[in-house]
Amino acid sequence: MTRILAILFSATTVVLATALGATWWFAYQLMQSTNPPPPEPLPVLLPSPQVSPLQVRYQVDLPGRGEIFPALASSNARDYWPVAVLTISNASDGPVLQTISAEIPEWSRRSTTSLIVGPRETRVVHINPELLPQAYQNTEIRRALLELRASAPGKQPGFDQARPVFLHAVSDLYWGNKFANAQFIARWVTPHDLAVIRLVSSARNYVPAGRLAGYGLAGNTPERVSAQVRDEARAVFEAMRHLGISYVDSLFTFGNFSGEAQRVRLPRETLNQSSANCVDVSVAFASAMENLGMDPVIVIVPGHAFAGVRLARDARETLYLDLTVLPEGSFQRAISRAGYWLKKTPANQQLVIDISAARALGIYPIPLPLQAKSARPAAPQHEASKTT
Repeated sequence: MTRILAILFSATTVVLATALGATWWFAYQLMQSTNPPPPEPLPVLLPSPQVSPLQVRYQVDLPGRGEIFPALASSNARDYWPVAVLTISNASDGPVLQTISAEIPEWSRRSTTSLIVGPRETRVVHINPELLPQAYQNTEIRRALLELRASAPGKQPGFDQARPVFLHAVSDLYWGNKFANAQFIARWVTPHDLAVIRLVSSARNYVPAGRLAGYGLAGNTPERVSAQVRDEARAVFEAMRHLGISYVDSLFTFGNFSGEAQRVRLPRETLNQSSANCVDVSVAFASAMENLGMDPVIVIVPGHAFAGVRLARDARETLYLDLTVLPEGSFQRAISRAGYWLKKTPANQQLVIDISAARALGIYPIPLPLQAKSARPAAPQHEASKTT
C-alpha cells in the first residue's frame, strides 16, 4: 500500500512540474509578442563637405535694362520682365544652401528666398521685390538702387552688389510688343477714386429723379434695361462735358521703351485738370461706369482709343462712345464717331479690353494715394478745344 501511494505521489509531482513549466513557457512567449524589439539606432549623419566660396559663382542680369513700370510690377504680363535675374552656379561636389535677399531702398520691401543648389548645378532666381505704396505715387521716372545679397547660413555674403534701376511714374504704361499688355489698361480704371465718385454724383443732375441704378432694374425687360444704360451713359457724358474736358495729348515717357510705352493720365488727373487724350478720357468714363456696377470696355484701334459699356450684365451688345468729341460734341456724335472707327477698322485690328474680364484675371485698379483727397472738379471752361 505504501508503495502504491509513493508511485501516485511521484506521478502527481511530475504532472504538476510539467504544467508549471508549460505555464512559464507560455508567459514568456506572450511577453515576447507584446514587447516589440528595441528600435535600430539612427544612422549617423555625416556633415556635408565644406564648399569653397570660390566654387560658387553668381551672375546678375537686368532683362528690362533696369526699368520698372509699377502698373506691371510682379504681374503676369506677357511682355514684361523681372527686375533682375540672379544665376547661381555650384562647381563643387557638394550641395550649397543659399539665402537671397533683394531690396530697392525707399521703394520696395525686402524679399528673401532660400534654395539649395546641388552639386554641379546651376539655379536661376527671378528677383521681384514688392513695391511700397509710395512707388504708386511717383510721378516721374527716378533712379534707384537694387541691392542684392546671396550667402550661405552664418557666413558673410558670397555675393553683394547694388545695381542702378529706374522706377517709372505710376502713369507710365508699357504696352508691350503688338500691345501684348493692353489688358493692363484696366489698372487705370479706378472706380473708387474720389474724383470719379464726384463725377458720378454730378451725373445725377442729368437723369430723371436723379436715379443711377446701373443694371438694377429687377423684373424689367432687356429693352428697358438697355434704355436705362443709355440714359446713365448719357448722364456721365454730360457731367464730363460740364467739366469742359478738352483734348490735350501727353503721350511721351522717358526711358529705353518710349516707342512701346505711353503716359496715361489717371482719371483723377483728367477730371481735376479737365484735359485728356483718347485713352485718358476713355478710362475716366469706364471708371464711372464701373462705379455704377456696369461692365465697361476700352477699344484700341491703330492710332486711337474709345470706350463702351455693355447694355446688360454679361451681354454682348455694347454702347460705344468716342469721348474725344468733348466738350463741344453731343452724346449722339460720340456714338456716331465710335461707329465710324468700328466701321473703318478691320476686325482683326480692333482690340477690346473687357474690364470685368480683366478683374477676373486679377488685374485690379492702381492703388489710390494714401490719405489723398482729390480736388473738386474744376468749373466748366468755355474755350476752344482740339478734338480728333
